[in-house]
Amino acid sequence: MSNNLFLAGDLHVGKSTLIDKVIDNLTFFHISGFRTSRYFKNKRLEGFYIEDIRQGSKEQKNIFIGRCINENHWVSIPSTFDDYGVKILEDCLKGNPDLIVMDELGFFESNAIRFQDMVLNILDSDTPVLGVLKLKETPFLNTIRNRKDVRVFAITQENRDAMFSVIIDKIENVICRNREKKQVSIDALDFEKTVNEVFAPVYPIIAKQIKNRTQITDGICLDVGSGTGHLGIEMAKVTNLEVYLLDKSKDMLSLAEQNIARSCMENRLNTVLGDVYCIPMGDNTVDLVISRGSLFFWEDREKAFKEINRVLAPGGMAYVGGGFGTYRLKKKIDIEMQKRDSHWRKNMVKKVDSTNIDYHELLKALDISDIQVINNEANMWVILRKGMKENSAAAHQKTLNL
Repeated sequence: MSNNLFLAGDLHVGKSTLIDKVIDNLTFFHISGFRTSRYFKNKRLEGFYIEDIRQGSKEQKNIFIGRCINENHWVSIPSTFDDYGVKILEDCLKGNPDLIVMDELGFFESNAIRFQDMVLNILDSDTPVLGVLKLKETPFLNTIRNRKDVRVFAITQENRDAMFSVIIDKIENVICRNREKKQVSIDALDFEKTVNEVFAPVYPIIAKQIKNRTQITDGICLDVGSGTGHLGIEMAKVTNLEVYLLDKSKDMLSLAEQNIARSCMENRLNTVLGDVYCIPMGDNTVDLVISRGSLFFWEDREKAFKEINRVLAPGGMAYVGGGFGTYRLKKKIDIEMQKRDSHWRKNMVKKVDSTNIDYHELLKALDISDIQVINNEANMWVILRKGMKENSAAAHQKTLNL
């Protein structure tokens, strides 16, 4: 399957419009890149300039890639590509986005060697690209067309609307596949062995703490990054909740299904393959989101909380973080884990330090004000409640997109 997708077609058939529509619908992904825009003076096209899609339009000074000398003569400005264009692409790679947009690649950059090399470096990387290729024949454009990891889609006025669903489906598949490759794999059997031998006592305690603090005992519960399912199973034991165990590892979920069978509560426990950035559940469908331990691995916490907030029903709550239930249990587990792993305490300090951020500030952008942070020797939890602004009918519509 090609990692890099490009659109090609005649002028004004809607290639850039199609890319903008795709970007607008990839709400929960981190997207960066560039686009080229037209510059008009007195309603006359006088040039083209390049812009960073994260910054939007800016003053065109020093970012022109082509200027019109007279009606029939265009002059390219390769230095703009080699300076500002390369900087945009370097920043893209540093930001580790889910997708890089290149709209468009054409003949103006034929002599911009540094820019061409940077484009090819990105195509060689694991980060997928969505772009537009001019129909012109140049050595640079032909090099891209002939790559095995590039797929070019011909766009016409007749097919452009139908192609939207094709393109966005392929891009989402590439992004999700790429994310799976980036994730550090955890041996599910070793994980389950450690849970059963060391961590098992914490889950019943945490489940009761969640129940007591949220007072949510009916409806739908989603355990994000559930691993082999122990916390979700304990939640089902102490409540009437229908619990969904969400994890990106098929091996973890396979063991979770065995644990569900042993709990004799198959009617209220389900496994779901997916991750926190793209939860396969509908808007306003979940009454309680829980997660122990996965927060430490979220590279983009704002995006993760945004997705959690999306699936929460109005008035629903999230209880996310990490903990041991009680300080006594934490001390006991610390001793045992240090025996098994000499780096345990050092790694725990790193994990805890990574979560010491201002969650009130982080969640302000999501318009979430009902937030409580518990941070003591035994536990670190972020507890939030979604506001009641949503339509009440939507709040009661529990249709799951599984």
